[in-house]
Amino acid sequence: MLLKEKYGVWALITGASAGIGEEFAKRFASENINLILVARREEKLNKLAAELKTKNDIEVVSAPVDLSEPNFIVKLQSYIGDREISILVNNAGFGYNGEFQKAELKNQIDMISVNCLAPTIITHNILQGMVNRKKGAIIFLGSLVGYQPTPFTTSYSATKAFNLFMGEGLWYELKKYNIDVLALNPGGTKTEFQKVANTSAGPYPRDVSQVVDTALKHLGKRMSVVDGFMNKVLSIIPRFITRRMTVLTAGKIRKTYFT
Repeated sequence: MLLKEKYGVWALITGASAGIGEEFAKRFASENINLILVARREEKLNKLAAELKTKNDIEVVSAPVDLSEPNFIVKLQSYIGDREISILVNNAGFGYNGEFQKAELKNQIDMISVNCLAPTIITHNILQGMVNRKKGAIIFLGSLVGYQPTPFTTSYSATKAFNLFMGEGLWYELKKYNIDVLALNPGGTKTEFQKVANTSAGPYPRDVSQVVDTALKHLGKRMSVVDGFMNKVLSIIPRFITRRMTVLTAGKIRKTYFT
């Protein structure tokens, strides 16, 4: 069944101006799903919106909203209006690389706001409409590092554990309302994330198209999924070793490949 037939006509994507979010926008647009694109960079957002409108003959709303602001939901709701959101992709997020004690506190607080608080607020704000219609889909962007505490990106890995747990918990709660929820967990992916976080994509980077393929393949079938074979292997290692060894291993890998 096509996404539009299964879920509805409007999708909202955060972090939509680049990377995985932009790829989701292009995929949904190709299925004639109307879009609300959320990101801070208005110029890039407008350029993408114009491109998708022209190519796919759909409605696209640019919503230049900073999700780290305390009352961002008021501004975002003004762009949503009375549109019924059928698919929500909580993709916006950023990370950092380095020791926690040396990181700027405001940056850490903003990261927790964007990675954790924003998807919680947006999901809660949109969810009732999906419940009333008895259909919908929600995707949370987790990460491979959400499967274990990860030194040198400690707070970021904690925020991604939050996304993973939110997605899996809501998968169970919302099944009875015919709402599909998926926690999507990429590893290193070729995006602007690395530049912002001052890190690399690691030894086995994936493309955004591969990540979105994984998401759409498993949406409605799984509660969570790890993108890429090597990432799947790394995600299950903590099941077989002690937590101390898990953290030691994660720290060694992080220091070797991502600093």
